[in-house]
Amino acid sequence: MLWLNFSNAIHRPGRTVLVLLAIAAIVAEILILEGFLAGSYTQLRRTVLDRGGDVVVSQSGVSNFLAARSILPQQTRAAVEAVPGVADAQPLAALSLIYEQDARLTPLMVLVSDGPGGPARLLSGRAPEASREIAIDRSLAQRYGLAPGDVMTLAEYDFTIVGVAEGAAALFMPFVFFSFDGLIDFYFDSDVAADIAAFPLLSFLLIEVAPGADPAAVAASISAAVPDAQGILPRALAANDESLGRELLAPVLNLLLALSYGTGALAIGLFMFAGVRGRRKSLGVLRALGFTTRHLVMGVIAEAVVLAAIALPVGWALARGFAALVDVYLPVYVVQIDDPSTLLRTTAVVLVLAVAGALGPLGSLMRLDPASAFRG
Repeated sequence: MLWLNFSNAIHRPGRTVLVLLAIAAIVAEILILEGFLAGSYTQLRRTVLDRGGDVVVSQSGVSNFLAARSILPQQTRAAVEAVPGVADAQPLAALSLIYEQDARLTPLMVLVSDGPGGPARLLSGRAPEASREIAIDRSLAQRYGLAPGDVMTLAEYDFTIVGVAEGAAALFMPFVFFSFDGLIDFYFDSDVAADIAAFPLLSFLLIEVAPGADPAAVAASISAAVPDAQGILPRALAANDESLGRELLAPVLNLLLALSYGTGALAIGLFMFAGVRGRRKSLGVLRALGFTTRHLVMGVIAEAVVLAAIALPVGWALARGFAALVDVYLPVYVVQIDDPSTLLRTTAVVLVLAVAGALGPLGSLMRLDPASAFRG
């Protein structure tokens, strides 16, 4: 039966190619949405994990790196360094700004550090060191045509770009990096605020634990010893930010995915129903030759599964091409097509949709009259 369906597909190449492309487009759409979710979660985790440190110290009660304001008193660093098991505590400040150029606005996450906490991967240049030096994410450089050596003005304060980072963005915001010397000068000389007390000088501490010390135990000791602060493991902080991203993004994108799944099942069902209607006479001949309804139904299901199996790599290639275009033209977003869990889930869903869609013409097959093969 499957060979007969295959022969029919060969003799009707136009319809077969159309069905394959339609299913491949559905596969690509699902992979793109799934990949966008996976990429966004990866960005959120990477934001924390790229900063380094065995333990992260934040303001007491603040358990997120992004979308949460953490301000630590200046004396916190000395108090934390006095905790047993702490070998070093490097400061990190985080604040949000708006960059404006040519009437275009872009929200930025500014990360300030003097070592750990800076850009993890540099495409060109180096990390900032002097007061008026800044490193920016590739997406910001591309959007505004910026490169190392150019001047970037934030709140009427001029920085010189010395580096372009890769993968320094999350929640649709690119990151920029400068030093604490730059932060102090920026606060005093820019137009960012009339009262700099509203902006943090210290947001987090990146802790290096002593050799042989347990990071989890050191984090608990910091939380107990320093009232205004809490210690948290980077992977736990990253998981909290990922959970925040799921709360923000998943409801909308999961709805779009559900619509894509429904559209896919409907499209495959319509294609299979049209195929059965167009082959009523040949199917009637098979019934007259002794093929049962079960044989016909299994043949139609097998045909749908084979078409879906062929369409899957085509859809993956289309989605991969789309992801490459996003990486080139909109690098602030990440579409993670090659995530193994995404590929497995999409493959399973598409095969289930193929079987569900193939059951659409079930009623027509059950009512098929063998005599229809001999009517005019």
